[in-house]
Amino acid sequence: MNPNVTFQEYRKKALTINKINYWDLPINTRITLSQSIKEAKLNGKSITLKRLNNLVKKNSKINNKISSILFFRDSRELSLNLPLSLNNLNFVELYSLMVSEGSYKTEFRLHVPEPFFHDIFAKSLKNLFNKKIEKHIRVKENKGVLRSTAPTIIRHLIPIPKHIPKIILDNKKYCKRYLQIAFEAEGSPIFVGSKRYLSLKRNVDVTPILKNKINYPKEKRIYFGQLKKDYPKLAKKINNMAPKTLVGERLILKKYFNIESILKPEAIRINKTSYRVGEISARWALYIYADSVNRFINEIDFIGKRKKSITKKMSKIKGYKSQYSTLKMMKKMAKNGIFKVSDFVKEMKKEGYISPRTYLWRYEKKGRIKRINRGIYKIIS
Repeated sequence: MNPNVTFQEYRKKALTINKINYWDLPINTRITLSQSIKEAKLNGKSITLKRLNNLVKKNSKINNKISSILFFRDSRELSLNLPLSLNNLNFVELYSLMVSEGSYKTEFRLHVPEPFFHDIFAKSLKNLFNKKIEKHIRVKENKGVLRSTAPTIIRHLIPIPKHIPKIILDNKKYCKRYLQIAFEAEGSPIFVGSKRYLSLKRNVDVTPILKNKINYPKEKRIYFGQLKKDYPKLAKKINNMAPKTLVGERLILKKYFNIESILKPEAIRINKTSYRVGEISARWALYIYADSVNRFINEIDFIGKRKKSITKKMSKIKGYKSQYSTLKMMKKMAKNGIFKVSDFVKEMKKEGYISPRTYLWRYEKKGRIKRINRGIYKIIS
């Protein structure tokens, strides 16, 4: 996906759904009825949706007559109330967790070491369905890593698109909770010495673009700079293949919380695991710097103790202003487009910058300013 799309462009392609009806399920799903359906002459029996659809036209009233779904070769029963509402924080939490850490294409499973993620998994399912679902969630531990597995049929009841759905995009409260879980699952607070930033990384499949066109060893991470050097045309194509989820995350950070971020491809890798052998993935990274770090901590923050302890330390350090603010500072102090280096350095240090002169070099290289005399610069654009 083009990483530079606008929020409205992204929203237009998002899934529009806020509830699940019986007709959204696979036609081979077997259901049980709590009330009779006169048109079909059915009363308290189980029936496949395929047969039901042949007997009766689609009708939302039938939702209320369905008491459960049969699964695992029709030997187990999942009670539910249709339509299933997705307009709630339970869906938001489960969606964010599964799109980040879950397995949902052929099963509905969470396999991560953090116990609180498994608590969210179970709590969200229980609140979306009912307490009876707890007996169908299997939890196992292997080498210190927990694995929670829900009935496979759940993947047809809880949509997990890569493109963040409208029901989340349009709600600031939902976006905040979504981001808290997403950053806890896939994000990192980096605080080393004077370095202070946040990152969120996701992968995207680029096999159709790169397969049989690059010569790199399997499993070795090839950074994007190397790819650009070796295969510039292919690298250019990857530049427009950002993960849909990550693009959406960048947009809601800006729209609702005024958090600036940088989104760019970081590396590629040819997989050699048995079920993904030969597939090529590109890792993209979203970075949050400067004063936007404090904004993230104050407005969103992580939810786990370890990462929250890091952001607590980070919040005590005065955040740098963004580079865009640096240029505005130059323009503000300039007279007829000309400013003194000494004045610029003085103001920058007040804002917490360690090396103000670095920005002079950067902007001169970009052609935004020009040195016209010793210690004096002119703003070009």
